[in-house]
Amino acid sequence: MSQNTTSTSLMRDRRTEKEHVRKLTLAAMLTAVVVVLALLGTAIKFGTFNINLALVPIVIGAAMLGVWYGAWFGLVNAVVILLSGDAAPFLTVNAIGTVVTVIAKGVLAGLAAGAVYQLLQRFNKYAAVLAAALVCPVVNTGVFLIGCVLFFWETIGEWAVGSGAESTFSFAIVGLIGVNFLVEVALNVILAPAIARILGFSEDKNISMLIYGIVLAILGLGFTIFAMVLLHKAWTGENPEAVANPGVRYLVMAGFADLVLVGGGILAAVGAVRKKLFSAAAASEKK
Repeated sequence: MSQNTTSTSLMRDRRTEKEHVRKLTLAAMLTAVVVVLALLGTAIKFGTFNINLALVPIVIGAAMLGVWYGAWFGLVNAVVILLSGDAAPFLTVNAIGTVVTVIAKGVLAGLAAGAVYQLLQRFNKYAAVLAAALVCPVVNTGVFLIGCVLFFWETIGEWAVGSGAESTFSFAIVGLIGVNFLVEVALNVILAPAIARILGFSEDKNISMLIYGIVLAILGLGFTIFAMVLLHKAWTGENPEAVANPGVRYLVMAGFADLVLVGGGILAAVGAVRKKLFSAAAASEKK
């Protein structure tokens, strides 16, 4: 093997390793964002259940990093839902059915978002993000509805009778899904152009890292401030949504928000330094 071939192989391996590290770093940051938004959603309720704000970073992660990362983010979201107590009404009816349904809808929503993006991005990246943003909440809600039919239909029928609904199906659609689903779809579709713009800023990985870091740091700062506001309200006895253990929940949310803030800052700094070094090297080669 010639020296040039060996050098080319080493450079390729280094680029692969750097790309792997970049993906893992972004995955860690987006995992923290998923946790923060899943907990933040407990403070926002339309109808019977809370809004799942974490679907937005699931779409971002699935599009930026790939199908299996999308599944991972969906799994993280599902675990947070199960541990936070938001699934308590179903856990008391059928614990196994609840765990299966919540994990399945999270993982499949992430997988579907990533698969749709990968399928369509070769034609148009922006349309692919929009399609993924639509598919994610549809799959999430669709699997939830299937889980309801398989594990909780009799109980939901009792809830329907108690609420005066015309039928079990109408209660499931209007009472359990209803406004929540529409808000989740709207959030994803509205944010899709912004997501597409973030994905398309630059082909330069260092510039992309800088941009991603800045965006994540800003989000982390905003999340931290909002988490502290919620935490202060919880400590003063305010709990309008009757959230279980609000102090602990919002303290965890603040902690993960800090991770996003610090991690985003580090990511931006690394991107800036690498870009500067790359520019200096390029200028030296021209001379």
